[in-house]
Amino acid sequence: MQSQKSNIYMDLAGSDLDQSMQDALLYTINGVLYNFGDHHKSNNYSFKGNIKILLRRLFLRFYCFRFFFKSKSNQRVIISSAYVDIESPDHCLVSPPWLMSPKKRSFSSWRLSNIVRRIQAELEKKSLRVIFSNIFFSLLKSYELEFRRLLKSENVACLIVPNDLALFENLSIKIAQSVNIPTIVYLHGLPGRYNSIDDNRADYLVVWGKGLKEEYINAGMPANKILTLKHPVYSSFEQYSLRSSFENVVVISKAMSGTPSSSDEVILSDRSKSLYYVERVKQLLVEMGVKSAKLRLHPSESESFYLKNIMDGFYSIDYDNKITTLAKASLVIGPTSTMALDAIKNGVNYILFDPIVDGKTLENTEGLVKPFDGSSFIRLSKGSDDFKRNISNPNDNINITLLNEYMSVNDDDINTLLEIISR
Repeated sequence: MQSQKSNIYMDLAGSDLDQSMQDALLYTINGVLYNFGDHHKSNNYSFKGNIKILLRRLFLRFYCFRFFFKSKSNQRVIISSAYVDIESPDHCLVSPPWLMSPKKRSFSSWRLSNIVRRIQAELEKKSLRVIFSNIFFSLLKSYELEFRRLLKSENVACLIVPNDLALFENLSIKIAQSVNIPTIVYLHGLPGRYNSIDDNRADYLVVWGKGLKEEYINAGMPANKILTLKHPVYSSFEQYSLRSSFENVVVISKAMSGTPSSSDEVILSDRSKSLYYVERVKQLLVEMGVKSAKLRLHPSESESFYLKNIMDGFYSIDYDNKITTLAKASLVIGPTSTMALDAIKNGVNYILFDPIVDGKTLENTEGLVKPFDGSSFIRLSKGSDDFKRNISNPNDNINITLLNEYMSVNDDDINTLLEIISR
C-alpha cells in the first residue's frame, strides 16, 4: 500500500516522525491547517457548545468507569464503532475506548479512559505546537501501551471501525494488528472517492454491495480483502412508482470537507461552492415555477452560515429527522450522497445534481465516481432539460433493477466474516 500524500508543512515539520506515525497524524494535522470557517459547526464556539464539552469531560473523568467492559470467560469480544452491528451469539459487542457512552459498554480501563480524555482535550486546542509536542507524543505512546495491554489480556475477536483516516481509528488498527487481532473497516456510506490507501489499512473492508467492491478493486485494492454484506436497510429495493412533484421539494446541501478526504492527493474544497450549489439548484427550480424548497444540511454544517448567506427566502431549513423529512418529501434534489438510497427507499425520486465546473467537481477533483457519474442506476442531471426529464420520468431516472444488482452481495461473505471473528 502506498503512503499518504503529505502537505508541505508536514513534509518539513514531520521529518522526525516514522512513516506509521505520520500516517496516523496527517488527517489531524490537515484539520488544523485547513479546517476553519463558520460553515462547520465544530468551528463555531458558543456557550452551549462549551458547556457540552465540559459535561463530557466530567462524565469521562468521574462516571465513565461504570460503563467499562467486564469480560466473561465464555465470550469473545468485538470492539466496534461501525454504524452497523455484527450480530453473533458467541460474542460481546463493545465500543472502543475513544467512544465512551452510557448506552454501550466500552473496551477501556480507568487508565486508558484518562489517557483518551487527555488526548481529546489536546486535540480540541487545534494547535500544531500541541500535536508536535513531546507531551502529546507521550500520550499517544501511553495509549498504545495500555490499549495493547488490554487487547492481550482480554479475548478480543476483532476491531471494527467505520474509517481508517481519523487518529484513534488509524492508530488502533495498527496496535491491533501488532498483536494479531483482525481489523475491519466497515463502510458507513457510499464513497465519493476511491483510491488504494483509504479503507485499505485494516485487514479487511466490508462494503454494502458488489458494485462498491468493483470500484475498490478498480482503484487498486486487493479483491480478497473486500467482503460484501447486506445492509439492514439498503439491501434490496422494490419496484414501485416514486413520488416526483414540486409539492414539497427537499434540497440536500453540498457540504465541503474541512480537510482533504482522499489520501492519494491533497485537494482542498472551497466553502463558497456550498453556497453556489444551493443557489444553482434554486435557479433551476425557479425556472420550473417552484416558489420555495426545504434545505436539509449535512450534520457537520452550520445552519447560521447558510441563513446569513443564502440570498433570499426561497429556502427554509429542514429540522425534521431524516425519516420524517423523506415521508413528507415529494421530490429530493441532491449531490453525491447516500441520501439517494434513503430517498428511493422511502418512495421519493432523487434528482442527482453534482455540477462539473471548468472540468472539476465542486470538491476540486477530476470527476465523479460511480454511481454518481450517471453510469449506473441513477441518471446525472446536468441542466434544465435533464431536470425536467428526470422529474417527469422517475422510473427512468432510477433503475431499480440496476440498483439491486449494485447492492447485491456474495452470500458466502457473511460466513467468511464469522470465520474471521471466530479464529
